[in-house]
Amino acid sequence: MSMKSKVLLLVGGLVLICVLLLLSQTRVSIQGDDLEAGFDAEFLTRPDGYSGLCEKYDFRFANEPRQMDPGLMYKACSEGAVDVINGFATDGRIPAYNLKVLEDDLDFFPPYYAAPLVRKDTLEEHPEIETALNGLAGRITDKKMQKLNYKVDEENQKARDVAMDFLVEEDLLDEKSSQGDGSAGKVVLGGKQFTEQEILGEMMAILLERNTDLDVERRLNLGGTMICFNALKSGDLDLYAEYTGTGLVNILKRDVVKDPDETLDIVRQAFDEQYDLAWLEPFGFNNTYTLTMKREKAESLGIETISDLAARLSEE
Repeated sequence: MSMKSKVLLLVGGLVLICVLLLLSQTRVSIQGDDLEAGFDAEFLTRPDGYSGLCEKYDFRFANEPRQMDPGLMYKACSEGAVDVINGFATDGRIPAYNLKVLEDDLDFFPPYYAAPLVRKDTLEEHPEIETALNGLAGRITDKKMQKLNYKVDEENQKARDVAMDFLVEEDLLDEKSSQGDGSAGKVVLGGKQFTEQEILGEMMAILLERNTDLDVERRLNLGGTMICFNALKSGDLDLYAEYTGTGLVNILKRDVVKDPDETLDIVRQAFDEQYDLAWLEPFGFNNTYTLTMKREKAESLGIETISDLAARLSEE
């Protein structure tokens, strides 16, 4: 073999090695760009959560989503520990951390309007509950609820103080009013285990204490939906704040209805007939589930909607 042939063979070999190294590095880079998700435990198990979302949008993450505490998801997303989380529309940390809510362009999530859910026998014995709590009807907008959540989550204010300040500012309560004497009997008020529920629980408790003679026992931060719902059915609770979409899809196992008034009508009738439970007037805000990303990450990948995310995951 001539010297020229040896040189060409050597050069060809070096070129081949470089190409293989480049392909290897590209493959690692692509694998390293797989989007990671972090969801809370309830979202991972609800029909209107991850499984239903995957079916509706026809996607799955390459790696199974991590189960995360709801209080940690937003910070983890903002710091890049995960790329996608299930957010809540009224959480103040979404704007605080400059996160981006992806548009639910296929209308998967139902409306989630919060309202007091009360045992009918409790209402029959204490009709003053409805009068006191309906003062909150339509008074809390999405932005107001966002601000209230932010005060507790990021400013470390106590939920009771935040609730009391809101009621006074909205002229729903006289700051100088005194608490009832408890002579009318005791009611047990529950709540799920996240900030918004604690704030709503305190609002309801304060209104009942200041506008009736009921003794209110608080059992807030109990856990997830079914813990509170089953406690209400069994009589361990008299009332708690529930969401219409959760009642429709997660409890009744019905298909999504996008109209909020129709959703409320459905759950009112079904809960009355099946469980002897009554929905009072909604507070006004819609705390829908969201898929949320760090804004810079979403924009760099051109992701605006959940369909965009599904397309990106299909590429991966």
